[in-house]
Amino acid sequence: MSNIRRSTRNSNDTAANDGLQAMRERSRAVAEREASRLARPDQPVASNQLGHASKAKSAVMSTPFGQMMGGRSPAGRKSDPGLQEEWCGPFSVARQMIAAREEARRLREEQLAETDPNSSKESHPLDEMTEVALEKKRRLENPSMNWVSRRQRTNNSPAGGDAPNASYYAFRSGFNNVPSLFQLCVNYLVENFESVDSLGMVDHSIRRSLCERLVAVGKMNGAAFDVLAEMGVETLELVDCAQVTQDQFCEALRALLPSGLKALILNHCGRCFGSQAVQVISEIKEDELELFAISLGGAYLLKDEDMAKLIGAAWRSLSSIDITACPLIGTQFCQALGVYFSTSVGGVGGTLLELSLQNIPLTKEALLSVGASSDALRNLKSLKLREMECVDDEVVSIILSSINQGSLEGIDLGGNPQLTDEILPCIRRCNTNGNLRALLLSGLKNLTAIGLEIFFTPIEDLPSPPMLRKLDLSQCSYNEVNDTILILAAKAASFKQSLTDAVDEDNPNPESLFFGVSSVMGLVHINAGGSSITDKSLEILAATCSSSLQELDISFASNVTDKGLGYLTSKVGHQFKKIHIWGLAQITEDFLDGHDRVEEGGLEIVGVWMKKSGVRSLRR
Repeated sequence: MSNIRRSTRNSNDTAANDGLQAMRERSRAVAEREASRLARPDQPVASNQLGHASKAKSAVMSTPFGQMMGGRSPAGRKSDPGLQEEWCGPFSVARQMIAAREEARRLREEQLAETDPNSSKESHPLDEMTEVALEKKRRLENPSMNWVSRRQRTNNSPAGGDAPNASYYAFRSGFNNVPSLFQLCVNYLVENFESVDSLGMVDHSIRRSLCERLVAVGKMNGAAFDVLAEMGVETLELVDCAQVTQDQFCEALRALLPSGLKALILNHCGRCFGSQAVQVISEIKEDELELFAISLGGAYLLKDEDMAKLIGAAWRSLSSIDITACPLIGTQFCQALGVYFSTSVGGVGGTLLELSLQNIPLTKEALLSVGASSDALRNLKSLKLREMECVDDEVVSIILSSINQGSLEGIDLGGNPQLTDEILPCIRRCNTNGNLRALLLSGLKNLTAIGLEIFFTPIEDLPSPPMLRKLDLSQCSYNEVNDTILILAAKAASFKQSLTDAVDEDNPNPESLFFGVSSVMGLVHINAGGSSITDKSLEILAATCSSSLQELDISFASNVTDKGLGYLTSKVGHQFKKIHIWGLAQITEDFLDGHDRVEEGGLEIVGVWMKKSGVRSLRR
């Protein structure tokens, strides 16, 4: 009995154990099959289907999220076999989504970096505020950035026309074509000049305008010369003497010199002015000869001994000599200057105030003899040595040292590329009285920025920087003539002497310089063509030369913009008459049709005739 009960109990235990074991095995199979939903194995399995369990027998039925994402993955992920073999669980799917976003962002940043290199910089929440502050500072330091063209201030076209970009000068072309009353009178006289017997007591400037117009229309002949060179004129100025014969000119000299002719200004005079004309001048009595100025251009018949003879005949009254492109002049001319204008002649020599030599084939020894061997240049006020091979640093130094300290008012050394920075201290030392007003150094390629900066900077034991009215630094080295040079020159020319030290040089705003500007001084004519100046120079000119600037040449200065020119035009006075902008392709209609002088006129813009708009020819 007991054995029966024991066997029954054992059989029940065995059945229970078998049921538990079967449940465990089934639960294990389900867990192994569904584990991919909760974790990713270290190694991918060959098949998602378990051999010992099926979904049909599983107690839990589900669709893995990763299988759904697999069909929606981008094309780049489908091509990657490593990503396709990963198991689909919540963590693995999340990692795939994060990786896809990172890849898309990387591609987007690469494309953006190709179009805008600055976009790859890291951003900061305060970047926008910092940029606003920097922009405000830039506009304070560069007020030209605030200038706005009239074309942008007014939405309507000036002509009330069809397009807002219509040229304003096209609208005003009729007004620009109307000549002045003076020009109408000159044109009428020239058209009927064959009927004019005498001009009467008209001014020299009117005779010059008539001569220019006669040459332009091809009517400058012998008959016209007789009318222009009538008895009683004090200045005979002819812009072109090519049609005047030597006999006719000599006959006019015999009549004009005794009657009070004081200035003889001839250009292209190779045909009429030679040995015969010099002989006529030398035959005039000393008390009747009042000739004080002689200017000859292109006198290819004038010999060296003839020029020396001319100086010997007129030295008592002669004070201005201007010779250009006379190829036969040489040593005897220089010797005559040293003899007749030095104090060695009877104790009292002639007074030479102006000496201008251009394109004359003199030797270095001949030119040095004028400055080293005599005091003929002691009273010189204007010196011009232009385009001469013999002019170097030594010649300039000796000639400037022979001039009385402080008497020079104008120096022109342009076109002599052999000159260097060595001439700048010599020019500075000869300006002891501060009378230098014109300095022309165009085409001097060997000048440096350091030398020019020192020249315009106040230095102890040297005279003050010159207060110039005319400055020409065109066609020097591009990078050597920059904003610093022009700013120093403008400040030296414009500041009152008593306020020079009081100016706050650390103030970045150019408009703060107005209080120290002299009302009677400042640059009048500036030529900075072919330089590297920017709008900063124009801002300084607007602050220091607003009441003096009349003409500005910035041709081929590629760093100047519409805003700089527009700002300058809006600040300077109505004495500003002409601006040269040859080669400035960056200047647009925003300035040409939008500056503040468009309505009232009076500002001539030279160098824009090649623009697309045909009316640009109206501005030469």
